[in-house]
Order: sequence, then C-alpha cells, then structure tokens
Amino acid sequence: MKNLMQRAVFILLVFMGLALAQSKSWIVAPTPALNQALSALPQGAYNPLNWATLDELERLELLAIQTQMFDPPRAARALALLSVALNDTLVALRSRPGADANVATAYATQEVMLYLHPTFANFKDAVRETVAAIYNGAAKAGAPRASLDTLRAIGQQIGQQITAFARKDGANFQVIPQYPKVVPGVWALTLGYTAVEPGWGNVVPIGIAPQQLAQAVPPPLWNSAKYDQERTAFWQEQQKLDDHGRAIADKWAGDPGTVTPAGLWQEATVQMLKDQGRSAEQAVTILAPLNIAIHNSLIACWKTKFIYYTSRPNQWVGTFNKTWQPYLRTPKFPAYPSGHATLSGAAATVLSAFLPDQAQTFEAMAKEASYSRIIAGIHWFVDGAGGLDLGERVGKQVLEQLK
Repeated sequence: MKNLMQRAVFILLVFMGLALAQSKSWIVAPTPALNQALSALPQGAYNPLNWATLDELERLELLAIQTQMFDPPRAARALALLSVALNDTLVALRSRPGADANVATAYATQEVMLYLHPTFANFKDAVRETVAAIYNGAAKAGAPRASLDTLRAIGQQIGQQITAFARKDGANFQVIPQYPKVVPGVWALTLGYTAVEPGWGNVVPIGIAPQQLAQAVPPPLWNSAKYDQERTAFWQEQQKLDDHGRAIADKWAGDPGTVTPAGLWQEATVQMLKDQGRSAEQAVTILAPLNIAIHNSLIACWKTKFIYYTSRPNQWVGTFNKTWQPYLRTPKFPAYPSGHATLSGAAATVLSAFLPDQAQTFEAMAKEASYSRIIAGIHWFVDGAGGLDLGERVGKQVLEQLK
C-alpha cells in the first residue's frame, strides 16, 4: 500500500464523493411485485434498524461461519451477501413511512442465511426463531399485522433476488486445476490433499464486471535477483520469531473454525462504529462496501494464486533445513499474493474513505495482518506487498461505485 501522504489526496476526493452520495443497491433491482409491496405500506412512523437487530443477525452468520468451518473466501462471500441484504433492504425502504426496517431486514437476511447454510438444521431453526421474535416484537409494540406481513414480503423478495444472484456466481462450481510441473519456485500440493478453492478466481464479484476486476502485478521470477533478496529477507525474519511475533501471527490466523480474517475486520469495524456513536443504519452503509471489497479482493487474489503457482517458503527451506517448521500450518494453495494482505488492503482502503480520521489505524492493521503471515513462516514479503497493492486497487473500485 502507498504511504499515508500518497493516499491522502485519494482519500479526500473519495470521501467528498461519499459524503454527497446516496447509498446504493448492490444487487436488488425494482420489480413490479416489490414496488407494489412498497407502495402498500401504510402511513406511519418509520422505525429504523437498531443495533440489537443488526448485532443478532450478524452474530448468527458469524456463528455459522465458525461452526461450519468456512474457509476465508467463503466466509467473505457470506458476509458480503449478508451485508448486501441489509443494505439493499434499507435502500428499498429509504425511510418510507410505515416501514419497520428491523422486520424487513430480518426476512431479507433470513433468505440469505438459509441459502448459505442449507444443511445446518439447528442454525436454520435459530434463524427462523430470531426473525419470528423480531416480527412478534414489532406486533407487540403496536405495528399492524397487515403492515408487518407486507414488510415480510418485501424482505423475502429482496433476499430472494440476492440468493438468485448467489446461485449463479460460480461459487459452487467445482474446478479441477491442471497443476504445473513442480520445479524450484513452483508450489507443490502435498500428496493426498486437495487445494483450497482452486476455482475461486472465477466467482462473479459484486458490483464490478469480472473482466474489470483489478489484477495483481506479476511476482518476480524465482531465479531473479529480486527473489534472492526475498529468500534472504524471509530467512532473516524467521530468526527474529519471538513471543511478540507469535502473538501477531495468532491474532490474525483466522483459520476455518474462526470468524476468519473477514470476520476479524468486521468485528473491529463494528466496535469502532459503536464507539463513535454511529447508528446501525449508518453502520450498514459502511459494512456493505467493506465486505463487498473484501469478497471481491479474494476473488482477484485467488485468480492470481492459480495463475502463478508461487511456492511456499517451506518448500525452499526444506532444501537446506529439514527440521524447520513454520509457526503456523502452511495453507493448501499457492503463495502469491497473500490473501490476508489482499483483503486487508481492500478493507483499509474502504474504511479510510468513510472514516479518514482513522486512516492510520486501518493502515497499521493492514500492514500487521500482512506481516503476520510472513513471521508465521508461510508467506514471502512480496506476497504481502503484492496483496496490499491488489487489495487497495479493488477497494478503490468498490468506492468508485458509490460516486
């Protein structure tokens, strides 16, 4: 990523544009049925989305991501689809009199979560119970049943549009890659294992045409002087591994079974927005582009990984030190660029545009996330630099859609 001074002009210009921009619908389009349902809402006070509803809906999805052990790309996609459901529902309502944003968003996200976790029976029951409780709470507060039923229909239609997009985005299309011959510098998959998401680079991004998605710069040639420097720098850094380095590696690890790196960024962002006194609806206008940028950046990242098939450090170290092991387990996909660095570069870029007073914090987080994979022994420095650069450019693409 560029330093703060180089990025200042971009952030200022983007922020000025965002200040004037209306929140946009990322996937949902008007339909006769949706317009009819919206026009059927009775007159009355608008009830905005509250933090209790937003927290519970996102808690459920993060729990499912952890329990079903989603890998980082699938977790990022899930959070992006959930955020789009929230955002596009609020855009459709636009403070419309008689609307309860909590009820409509609950039914929209229910459609998305049931789609994302079709075999997780206990989770599906929990989602339905949560959404029913939101509906019943609004009814108990005096909202007419007819109005609530209309809001349910609105949310369901919005959620169904999003799941229709998701079913066609290619995430469930299985790809068997043609692996290149293993020579020095080329990644080797451990015998008996399968690569993680080899076709993820073909997933359709949100809000950006696939052919327009930013591409990573090529990595240096393995036999180049640049990679000689990379190998030397990596090995020197490994000699510095201490408790502080292990703590950084553990902090950002984000393996399946956790909220993953995308969830770490979301949790940190939500806490910061709460500390600043932002409303839940304001939070959604930030979380949607944040999670879309993270999702899109991992598509770009994975596409690059399975073009260059860059080897992992353990392959090289094994040629001269048979006892060395990386601090964290080496992932089952090529090295360049780093996924952690890529998604963190995207996240920092988007968040810096919305919260420019915290740009230094976001930049530091992104750099730490990138470094965490180097000190953990599973990435080269160039993987981090290339990832941060790619993520920043994907983040800018997402921000451009808001102007």
